[in-house]
Amino acid sequence: MEEKKMNFFAIPVFSFVPPKYKDIIKESAGKIFGALLICFLIMACINAVKVNVAMNDVTNEIRDNCPEFELMGGEFEIEKPFSFDEDNVYVNIDDSIENVTDDDIKDIVLNGNYQSVIIIGKYSFGMYNNGQIQAFKYSDLNNFTISKDKLCDEFLPMIKNMVILCVILWAFVSIGLFYFVALIMQLFTMMFASIFGKQLDGVQRYRMTVLAKFPIHVIVFIIGLIKPSLIGFWANFILQAVFIALAVFMYDNDDEVVETPVETIEDNSQL
Repeated sequence: MEEKKMNFFAIPVFSFVPPKYKDIIKESAGKIFGALLICFLIMACINAVKVNVAMNDVTNEIRDNCPEFELMGGEFEIEKPFSFDEDNVYVNIDDSIENVTDDDIKDIVLNGNYQSVIIIGKYSFGMYNNGQIQAFKYSDLNNFTISKDKLCDEFLPMIKNMVILCVILWAFVSIGLFYFVALIMQLFTMMFASIFGKQLDGVQRYRMTVLAKFPIHVIVFIIGLIKPSLIGFWANFILQAVFIALAVFMYDNDDEVVETPVETIEDNSQL
């Protein structure tokens, strides 16, 4: 009798149910990978929505609160000066400052012990970050132009689309890393199988490790949507190891029921 195959979309769901692993690990590697990849893509799409909302909020904040400005022909103009001085970050945008030099940036860094400094003047701008001071003239930017409207209507939407694309493509990279870590963590599966007296070959161990890692991955992802950084790397690692132990412990080696053959006795005696 042909063995009934598990539904493609049931694989990620039943990965949360360790007693079902006996059936899931019989599925092909491609089918398991495809089912999990769909889930990774769904999580990536959720992150993409978050990025879209965040970038839209930034754009609206700039549109509503940022003064009008324009850089054209190597000359910068702003409707009114803007300054920011918090959390070791200093920003000063003022077209009454004609030129910004390295010494101007250095003086501010030394006097205020800042980690980041940005000064934008009429003909040049300068910045300090990661221990480096840089100053540039607008005339060296090959006639680059920007304004508040151009920033909100062109540059930020372009950056948003690029970030969203990277988030979606990251799903393929992350599942590759997920499988690579499972390759290492199957050592735990082998150890737990020895402790609990379970018979698992190499393929079964690896597939069980992949499946047992997935529920914790999803749970940590959901928690991260609510409160980012609540569960750190080591907590995630320990939770995955615990779930692997649970999956191995609940694995049933008696997957085949041996039927006793019934002998048919024929009566060849003659009446």
